[in-house]
Amino acid sequence: MVSKDDVGKELNHLTEKISTLVWTLNVGALGLAWSLLITSSVAANVRFSARNAIWIFIPSIIALLCEFGQYLSGYRNARNLYAKMEEKNLEKSEYQQDDFWYKARRRFFQAKIGFTILACLILVYTLLMKIF
Repeated sequence: MVSKDDVGKELNHLTEKISTLVWTLNVGALGLAWSLLITSSVAANVRFSARNAIWIFIPSIIALLCEFGQYLSGYRNARNLYAKMEEKNLEKSEYQQDDFWYKARRRFFQAKIGFTILACLILVYTLLMKIF
């Protein structure tokens, strides 16, 4: 049997891993697309045009902005809860799941994953279309 605390720790660990993967995949996709856009040392059929690259740049940059939005929303949510705890002199409290910033944090988290997957799929598809 697993405790609520154990599940919470596992979720925190997985969230950190997902965030690391989002950064790694998006920066890698941006770097590879940029390299294939500006290089002259690979075969012409593999080089990217600006049109090819923009379809990778846009979702990658949006995913990174969603990462930023997730942290900003989390900050606002925590800041509001802290202020409420200070005002009412509380030592413990819980996050309100119906709070705007709480919901925004979750939505940004989901969006960054979606845009990262989209950018990677477009990159793989574009590479396959150019190679074959």
